[in-house]
Amino acid sequence: MLAVDSSRQQKGPRVKQDGTTILFGLPGVRVRDVERVAGGGRVVTVLTDDETAAACPACGVFSTSVRQRRTTRPRDLPYGEERLVVRWLKAQYSCLESWCPRKAFTEQVAELPAGSRVTGRLRRHVARRVGQGLAVSVAGAGLVSWPIAHRAWVAHAEELLVDPRPVVVLGIDETRRGRVRWSRCELTGRWVKLERFETNFVDLGGPEGLLGQASGRRKVNVVGWLDERGQAWKDAVQVVAMDPCATYRAAVQQALPHARIVADHFHLVALANKAVTEVQRRVTSTPPANAAPPKTRSGRSATGCCAATSGSRRRSSSRCGTA
Repeated sequence: MLAVDSSRQQKGPRVKQDGTTILFGLPGVRVRDVERVAGGGRVVTVLTDDETAAACPACGVFSTSVRQRRTTRPRDLPYGEERLVVRWLKAQYSCLESWCPRKAFTEQVAELPAGSRVTGRLRRHVARRVGQGLAVSVAGAGLVSWPIAHRAWVAHAEELLVDPRPVVVLGIDETRRGRVRWSRCELTGRWVKLERFETNFVDLGGPEGLLGQASGRRKVNVVGWLDERGQAWKDAVQVVAMDPCATYRAAVQQALPHARIVADHFHLVALANKAVTEVQRRVTSTPPANAAPPKTRSGRSATGCCAATSGSRRRSSSRCGTA
């Protein structure tokens, strides 16, 4: 079957002998054959169709020495109602340059970098679904695992994010996320607790919303994020609203010495409610000095009903509350 691909900028359309490759549409590979397997489903076998795949990633020199052939099965976008499995037959080359530290490498294309088990277009598809409002677990259900879907969304978001515009009223607050997690240090081999807090920067006087986040809630984290914005951005900030935190105050005084620091109303109300609650507990738990002692079920006073009178001794009654 002949097919015409006129998407490239060249004189006249380019004629390909295999229209299935154009229909499959994964850049960097061409379809060798498609077969139907027992039990339903299809298997498409592809070969590398990128000349730069034979170049060593370390030194950039092209190689013609093939060491062996390998077959991988990367996950790709679903196509049609039946299950589609991709088999990629690729070569492993030997780097013949004596000074190159890499002795062997395997073919890779932009959509399938080295070590990748998921095509780039599948990652972008899942990331777009998350951007449309779906949860990460729902966007990747039946396609990829949660960690892969999350990394795809992070990569997609980083491409879309731009530097925040200058703001007049800046809000700073921290957020604690997740459970306590530990990671082994590669240098010392010791376990280190990962940071659970993030410092959030928001626009309180305009439509910008969340401006960015910094890992941790120390002074160096806040100062570092503000310094990355540049001096012109910092000069535009006039008011900084935050909780009564000495660490944040010291960071703002260093990075934004001209800005006025105010306490946001949420923390002021929370501190006022806490003070009122403590007073109520103290008042209700301490009875007045002239209050009558509590009485038992029989109506007697719980204190002194069986107390010894002057000049006599009496045993406490089992029916008395003081027995």
